[in-house]
Amino acid sequence: RGDVVFLSPPWGGVDYTKAREFDMKTMMVPDGTEIFRTSARITNNIAYFLPKNTPISQMMDLCGRDGKCEVEGVMLKGRLRSIVAYYGGLVGRSVEEQKKADDPIAFY
Repeated sequence: RGDVVFLSPPWGGVDYTKAREFDMKTMMVPDGTEIFRTSARITNNIAYFLPKNTPISQMMDLCGRDGKCEVEGVMLKGRLRSIVAYYGGLVGRSVEEQKKADDPIAFY
């Protein structure tokens, strides 16, 4: 067992930027949800680095029993560049708490 897994799988080149949404199930090889499930055998504490156009619903589908994940936007020069979804003990605030706080950095 490990303490934390940081996932940053290949996004399939620059083509992901042309898609309206990045589907982690079909646009990653191997399947992005399978990568997550395999990592969850090591630990529940997972940080998943993903393209900015990944649907929040896909990230929330990975939440597990507690139904919590935290999603933050990675900003560079004032522009959203990517996102990181946190799971398990890495969650500081749920997506619902982020929405209530109207956090300018959080992405939901």
